[in-house]
Amino acid sequence: MGIEDNSEQQLLDVFDMLPDALVFEIFNRVQDAKSLSACAVLCKRFGDLVAQTHNVSLEITRRNTLPELSSGSGSGWDMNKSKGFVGRFILKPIHALFHRIVSRRPKTCSNCCDDDEDNMFRLPNDLLKTFNEIRSLSVKLPGHDGDISPENSSGALLKWKAEFGKELESCVILGATGFHKSEPKPKTVGEPIPPVSVSTHLTNKQLKKRVIWMISCLIASSARHHMLKQIISSNRTIRDVKIIDGSKQGNIQMTEKQVVELRSTMAGELDRTRVPAVTIKMWYMPMLELPGSGGVMKGATLAVIRPTAVAKDDDVWLASGAFEEDFAAEAVRKLIENKKSYTLEMNSF
Repeated sequence: MGIEDNSEQQLLDVFDMLPDALVFEIFNRVQDAKSLSACAVLCKRFGDLVAQTHNVSLEITRRNTLPELSSGSGSGWDMNKSKGFVGRFILKPIHALFHRIVSRRPKTCSNCCDDDEDNMFRLPNDLLKTFNEIRSLSVKLPGHDGDISPENSSGALLKWKAEFGKELESCVILGATGFHKSEPKPKTVGEPIPPVSVSTHLTNKQLKKRVIWMISCLIASSARHHMLKQIISSNRTIRDVKIIDGSKQGNIQMTEKQVVELRSTMAGELDRTRVPAVTIKMWYMPMLELPGSGGVMKGATLAVIRPTAVAKDDDVWLASGAFEEDFAAEAVRKLIENKKSYTLEMNSF
């Protein structure tokens, strides 16, 4: 009898003894959509609780590409650049050509958008169909190799945060042509070295580069807002949502009020989100030292963008709360302290 009791204890699943409310709270804290979807297929109880989860985060990966040919794939050819004439000049070009042919498929998938950013990956709506009561959704997009950010060691910096309702409400951009850690200054004996005079005025070439930054950020935010339209139209319970990327470059978010406003205007086909005519307030410093964060920004630029037709709030308050990183918050604060600013206007596109 004692042996039978022990076997019954081993077969007992302790997790089944937990109340549904506690399991539901655990699933809400897990958040990851793929992990929750895997839990949902384990048993009916888990499936019912996962479907009621309120907080979900979804990481989107790039579309599957053909695996690189290598010596370990069984082909017997070494694809290293330093070895193998055949592998380098015959197999590799054939592989690249085949990859291009396969990747050129017509856009027949209803889950795909026409925007360039969406063409690089597919939104896995099937994962979201597992959840019936999403209230807070966070989506993480893959970073691009060409992103201007310290994450990609490009030496430059470009970060932005946009807010949308039915259309663009605001966009804050922080950029720099160079960003690096500051080096300790050597102590000088005797007379101090006079500071080098640097012009604080933007040249036409510098201004053109910053306008390109702004347009690219607005286009990226518009494409992501179009993606949010698709998500919100298919998930009627969502109250707030945000999209970030792996490079930590762009951030778009919508509050409950903004989601309700967007839903009230959505009907029929979901058209591309147009960028309205905007007014831009911009601060610039040719060299910005960040002693608190230990960094130096070259060509530091801060831009606050708002629709021209909308009454302007406090630009300083909006910019001050845009970025969470310590170095970015310090840069914004110091740029705003520089009283000189530029005002630009841009037409709708």
